[in-house]
Amino acid sequence: MVAHECRFCDIIEGRLDASFVFRNSRIVAFMDKFPISEGHLLIVPVEHYESIFEIPEELLAEAIKVAKKISIAAKSVLRNVTGVTILQNNGDSAGQRIFHFHIHVIPWTESVGVRTRFVSSRKQAEKEPLDEIAAKIRVRLY
Repeated sequence: MVAHECRFCDIIEGRLDASFVFRNSRIVAFMDKFPISEGHLLIVPVEHYESIFEIPEELLAEAIKVAKKISIAAKSVLRNVTGVTILQNNGDSAGQRIFHFHIHVIPWTESVGVRTRFVSSRKQAEKEPLDEIAAKIRVRLY
């Protein structure tokens, strides 16, 4: 049990609900509850590291490998995905809001590309559609 408050630790330990796509002993991936685009998900180490400055290099490498694998799966199952943004923020000034290292995987279509990312507001998604997207991507991973 961690001695600090962390939303991602709570998700990993089952205290908060999430739509999981991937899980092994070191890395989890789940749908972002405030997606920028359809299929936006997060790659998170099971062990708590605040940022890239603390995470061990071998775990960082494993996380990016999972991000690649999930990006390929998402592109193959989501409609009209033509690109993917891999994003990782470190520190408040860089836009990090949850201080548990994580990588965003954000699929894009031509009609809703990265150019519109900063003008749209993020809203909480309903759980059922997130579960459906997670299931589609999960099937492609295994």
